[in-house]
Amino acid sequence: MAEHNDHPVWGSTVGRRGGAIPFLCYSPRRRHVVELLDDAARWSERTHLVQGDRRLTFAEVFAAADRVAARLEAAGLRRGDRLLLLAPNSPEWVITMWAGLKVGAIVALGNGWWSGPLVAHAVEVITPRVVLADDRRAALVPTGGDRSVISVDEVRKCVEAEAPGTGTSPPDMSPSRVPLPPGQEDDPAVIIFTAGTTGAPKPVVLAHRSVIANLHNLLVMSRRLPHQVDESRAPAVSLQSGPLFHIGGLQALMLALLGGNTLVFLEGRFDPGQVLDVIERERVTWWGAVPTMASRVLEHPSLPGRDLSSVRSVSMGGAPVQPALVERLRAAFPNAKRGMSTIYGMTETGGTVAAASGVTMAEHPTTAGAPLPVVDLRIDSPDAEGDGEIVVRTPGQMLGYWGSSPAETEDADLIDAEGWVHTGDQGRIVDGLLYVTGRIKDLIIRGGENIAPAHVEAVLLGHPAVRNVAVLGLPDADLGERVAAAVQLEPGAAVTEAELAEFAAAQLASYEIPASWWLRTEELPMHDSGKTDKRTLHTTWPVPADH
Repeated sequence: MAEHNDHPVWGSTVGRRGGAIPFLCYSPRRRHVVELLDDAARWSERTHLVQGDRRLTFAEVFAAADRVAARLEAAGLRRGDRLLLLAPNSPEWVITMWAGLKVGAIVALGNGWWSGPLVAHAVEVITPRVVLADDRRAALVPTGGDRSVISVDEVRKCVEAEAPGTGTSPPDMSPSRVPLPPGQEDDPAVIIFTAGTTGAPKPVVLAHRSVIANLHNLLVMSRRLPHQVDESRAPAVSLQSGPLFHIGGLQALMLALLGGNTLVFLEGRFDPGQVLDVIERERVTWWGAVPTMASRVLEHPSLPGRDLSSVRSVSMGGAPVQPALVERLRAAFPNAKRGMSTIYGMTETGGTVAAASGVTMAEHPTTAGAPLPVVDLRIDSPDAEGDGEIVVRTPGQMLGYWGSSPAETEDADLIDAEGWVHTGDQGRIVDGLLYVTGRIKDLIIRGGENIAPAHVEAVLLGHPAVRNVAVLGLPDADLGERVAAAVQLEPGAAVTEAELAEFAAAQLASYEIPASWWLRTEELPMHDSGKTDKRTLHTTWPVPADH
């Protein structure tokens, strides 16, 4: 194994950091996300990004990021401004993200499935100076204001530009040609939108230390710190079938960067047949997915004839993972039997806080794993069986929600005065392993997407035929949960499920639109407190005629 003494910043010593919140942290450590490009400079000739027939090396990505950074500066982007990425997975998305960070901007990862009103809400909240968008999403960005919209096609031309007068790429491929902007590790780096339990998506602000701490944790656990990587081994090939705008997508991108690995994107929407095609063609070694994606791939009719021998690791997160699904994956991916893993975390914690793989996952198939080294984790108010709220404190956690003061975040019962994040998940710890047993907060997880029922309810209440509504998650074999709406109609109102769905589609993301409806004239069941009794609705939901 090649030892790299030029990476002393990736230490494994754990101590407590001073300051208002006494985080556990590694020492030494990187302090700015752009510095990660320096760790990846040695991989310059390796292929880094693949989509269809496009293949970009690390050197080409670095050089393109500098050119795009200059374009962003010409559009008025400056240090501290927000850059909103509103586009599907692509090399241009990745390169623009790095370009924005090099300028010193705060990069906001917009959800590509948002409706027009949700895009308008995000723009209003974070006030981006520049927006990257493809044609379809650019049409959703409100006009006016002091902002520029740059198209994905324009960035692609910049990416594919050649050095003037040479016909070749620029010879200087160093990732540091654009000076690193000064700053501290607690400065904001990225904004990721997530569904809270109420209202529209919330802009979670992650500092540079948040992004780096999460990566540092995972690299220590896997013994793959930059100075530990064996350069003589062939690079891993990772398939990113989920969106980059999720915390898991950002995590996968950064891990591939530091490991000198190839990251492969699908073309267009998720399709299980395309996943299998890409795994075979690119000889994918690692695949990360939410359980719904994994289940759909396993059910594809072409699966039995596929050569999946290259896959050595399958990692799942974003929703509970059933042991039966893991066993089916082990059968379909025979060389990944020891490489099955599951992770637990949330956007507000900056990513993973617990993980299980290998023997641990085999012997304890329902565990979410052990807390990672710099994660403080406890169970609050446990009952007689040890179940209570999962509460964590980690250097990866968010600074807060953009535009909200720390006091407002505390008022939301998310982060308390001592810096503990109250996850809203229920769980227990047994022999040092975390088991997630349920959810305390009112949240639906559909195919890995978090959905706030209160937000869907607020939209439906805007329809003149709706007197009251309750939105909840019903079990779904494919998606884990599906969105269901019990609607109390106004007396004499005549409206169909299709009409309500069309009304909702104008304001909600596609995955938020209810798939099951219960239109009724009688009042919804209530608790003595006056709140809707969703448990009763759940247990009495009508069985479909074709069930």
